[in-house]
Amino acid sequence: MSAKKRVAYTAIVLLLFFCSLFIASFKIYDNTPYVQTEAYRRQMLLMDSICNMHESYNNSDLLKVGWAKVNLLPPFTTPIAIDAHRGGKHFNGVHDSIYVRAFVFKSGSKKVAYISADLLIIPSTVSSMFDTLMDENGFNRENIFFTATHTHSSIGAWYNSLIGEKFAGKYDERVPLHIASCIREAILQAEANVEPSETGYGTFPTSKLVINRLVGEKGSVDSMLRVFKIKQTQTGKTAAIITFAAHATVYHENMMQLSADWPGLLVKQLEDSLLVDFACFSAGAVGSHGPCLVSENENEQIVYMATGVRKVLEESFTAIRCEPLHTSLKMNRMQLYLREPNLRIGAKTALRPWVFKKLFGNESVFLLNFTLNNVAFVGTPCDFSGELMYEIDSAAMKTNKSVMLTGFNGGYMGYVTHDRWNQLNEYETRTMNWFGPESGSYLQHTINRLVAE
Repeated sequence: MSAKKRVAYTAIVLLLFFCSLFIASFKIYDNTPYVQTEAYRRQMLLMDSICNMHESYNNSDLLKVGWAKVNLLPPFTTPIAIDAHRGGKHFNGVHDSIYVRAFVFKSGSKKVAYISADLLIIPSTVSSMFDTLMDENGFNRENIFFTATHTHSSIGAWYNSLIGEKFAGKYDERVPLHIASCIREAILQAEANVEPSETGYGTFPTSKLVINRLVGEKGSVDSMLRVFKIKQTQTGKTAAIITFAAHATVYHENMMQLSADWPGLLVKQLEDSLLVDFACFSAGAVGSHGPCLVSENENEQIVYMATGVRKVLEESFTAIRCEPLHTSLKMNRMQLYLREPNLRIGAKTALRPWVFKKLFGNESVFLLNFTLNNVAFVGTPCDFSGELMYEIDSAAMKTNKSVMLTGFNGGYMGYVTHDRWNQLNEYETRTMNWFGPESGSYLQHTINRLVAE
């Protein structure tokens, strides 16, 4: 064979190889509406079965609540999550302490633990341990409500996949064990401190604290501060669970010390001011939302955010009326069915599911619903957009309920944004939109049904 023929033959083989590789790795972006997918059909069947389940409640059962916090600092260093711009470097100190905060709610024979950790997310490597970790204590993933503050300057190394290491740094099996151990200890301490309690709820408007970081003034903003108040009737001690939609991203790639970001300063200010005895923050519908920028100086910006939220609470917290619990505790952990991974790498092209799973891992995700009186805590496995909250709040009001929506509940499915922005070539709507299109309206519909039960 001549040299020219060999070159031509090699070129043809390489061309066929790369064509085959392209076909094997990429597909046409799937625009099928969610209501026409198998995922939707399975989800609605599951919802129907949940709707047909009726529990009996004893209104005479006394609600008891306890709380505790445990420091999250490990006895070793880790990369910082998010790691994308930090190059895998480990933290070199502690700017401000990071914690796991826990509540235990008990009524009759039922109990539920509420967890918020100063972490980017609660990773599945941690939450899955609770299938068995606390069985002897009466807790598992069916009655633990996981949330995170979503600080971007906490410990990493907790997820063992290629993309997981991009976000959280090189995996270290000690980290999930450490986090799970801290959560377990916080739950046990909180349960040991339970006392008869009353609860109340309030929502309060804010100004110049949160923006729509995706589309600016073209979009809407969830500017409401949501507060769940707890008062121990014998001791008189008070606690608050607070959610808000501004991302905890003031400290970012230049911060090489651990920090709980502005939510950490917020809870410290609240406790130092004696407004509450114990404060807990959980990230709300932070997708598409960011803190209102007033200073390029990160320390000044942290103070602005924490102080701004604290002032709203100082004006409103004492007005939240606490009342006895009238119904038993109710918590559902419901599997969330999704279409096959559909991550776009172009306007009309997406990765095939096998490639996505190779890069990102393959895990089931769930919705959490913990109901106390007429307040429904809803835990989502994502950065859930604040632009979706108006319809959820409106639907809940029709059933005389209020929703405290949180993210990062022990699994992760990327960003869930409003359907109208699906075609935008932006980080949230393309790079991190893994199961679209219409994942926003799909989760809205599923959450509304779950809350209504």
